[in-house]
Amino acid sequence: MKRILLGYEAFIRANISSYSDNNDRDLRYWQDRLFSNFLVYCLPISLIALLPGVFMALKDGFLLIAVVDLVCFGLIMLVTVAPKVKLRYRKISVITIFYVLAIFLINTLGYLGPGVFYLFFITMLSALIFPIRYSYFSIFLNAALLAVFAFIIGFKLFHSALINEYSAGKWIAFSVNLIFASTVIVLLIDKIFQSLQSTIVDKTHLQQRYLQIFNKSPLPMWLFDTDTFKFLDINEAATEHYGYTREEFLSMTIMDIRQKENIRQTEELVRTNKLSGEYYGGVSRHLKKNGEIIYVNVESNLLSLDGRQVRLVQSTDITTQLEHQLELYEANLKVKESESNLRTLFDNAIDGFVLLDQQHKVKLFNPKASESMKFNKHQSPFKIGCSIFDYVETSRLAYFHEIITKVYNGDTVDYDRMFRTNGAVQWIRYTLNPVWEEQRIVGACITGRDVTERKLYLRSVEEQNKTFREISWMQSHLVRAPLARIMGLLPMLPNAADDLERTELINFLNLSAHELDDIIREITDKSTVIMAKYGEPKGLD
Repeated sequence: MKRILLGYEAFIRANISSYSDNNDRDLRYWQDRLFSNFLVYCLPISLIALLPGVFMALKDGFLLIAVVDLVCFGLIMLVTVAPKVKLRYRKISVITIFYVLAIFLINTLGYLGPGVFYLFFITMLSALIFPIRYSYFSIFLNAALLAVFAFIIGFKLFHSALINEYSAGKWIAFSVNLIFASTVIVLLIDKIFQSLQSTIVDKTHLQQRYLQIFNKSPLPMWLFDTDTFKFLDINEAATEHYGYTREEFLSMTIMDIRQKENIRQTEELVRTNKLSGEYYGGVSRHLKKNGEIIYVNVESNLLSLDGRQVRLVQSTDITTQLEHQLELYEANLKVKESESNLRTLFDNAIDGFVLLDQQHKVKLFNPKASESMKFNKHQSPFKIGCSIFDYVETSRLAYFHEIITKVYNGDTVDYDRMFRTNGAVQWIRYTLNPVWEEQRIVGACITGRDVTERKLYLRSVEEQNKTFREISWMQSHLVRAPLARIMGLLPMLPNAADDLERTELINFLNLSAHELDDIIREITDKSTVIMAKYGEPKGLD
């Protein structure tokens, strides 16, 4: 029996729906669907009223009533199963059949019979399957029919059964209640349909907006079934980015864009997220149609669609970003390595360095700075953030301020300064350079080097040179006088006239020789003193 009913329903629906050309975004579509359902269920359910009614009519001798009921049932059956009949004509035919039946039953059975009920039913059915204006026309038509019956009662026409039971006034009193009830029902249905139409329009706008956002999104997006993993919908950005057509995507599963080694992990992840229903975000590797592997940031949410659990996925290609991050990471490693090397050189430099900012505050200094850079006799350790003027003794502030001003104006300044600590002398050479950044001065670099040994060496060289100049003067002047006398007396010695003259010449030679010996001894003593004091001469570092 159930199979027969299902077959009957399928036959009727196929026969009717073939001629319904509206879409589900229009209220008329739903009115047509309602009328189709009415036709499907009207015939079998009408048997509930038809069989007892015909039986009782025949039993009580109302043959005409039985015939009319059967004829109307047959006509409705014909309208239902007739092929190639437009749905609009089916509606008009059904309403007409019910009007004929209602008029006949009212005239035959009176106001309390089923005829008046059918008039009310026709108004409601018209409101449900036709535009609302036809329902108001149905109310007007019902009022006209009831007025005609009042006229028949009043003038006792056609031998109607109503003449014996009602007066015209009583009939009108009963009839206006039907008109009232019909009008209220039509108004309510109108309001319901207006709200339904508004809801349909809003839903249509939302669907269109969703489709526009989904399809025109610059990022690849898709819907997939969490049970079968099949793609259910795909947007234009996904087809362009992955290289598959829309038809190819819809014949695939999400595993077709994964590498084989990631398929099992993806299956477990989808099932886990399906149970939790939580938002998911993470990085995955996907395959394009050309075999290219890309890294994507995947974001998805669980949705319920047509009774299925689906996920809406948005995919952002971050391959280039990761490559840039890798390049940046490698560059940072090189920079850190370079900074480390520079820091090593900076910390182990033989010179002291102090770097100042635009406000003359210490930005950086190396360990050597505390040893080889002094701005006063009782130097305190350098601290970052302190002004360089805090380390300069009061008596030299004006001089140092003048120097630092020149540096911040673009000059380089060198100067030496001596400190005496516990009787020991220390010389420091200061070099002040401006620090440039994008063609503007942003600070200064102060370099300090201990040049005490060089200073002492230069002083010793100066003293040696002074002694050597004295020796040179003695050699060129004092030694030459006695040597000249000796050289002048020696040629005279062989030509002496007598012994007395020879003796006198020998005495002069002896005197000059002793004078020359004294001068040479003095030169030797001075040289010995220099060697003892300064040692062998050394070159400059």
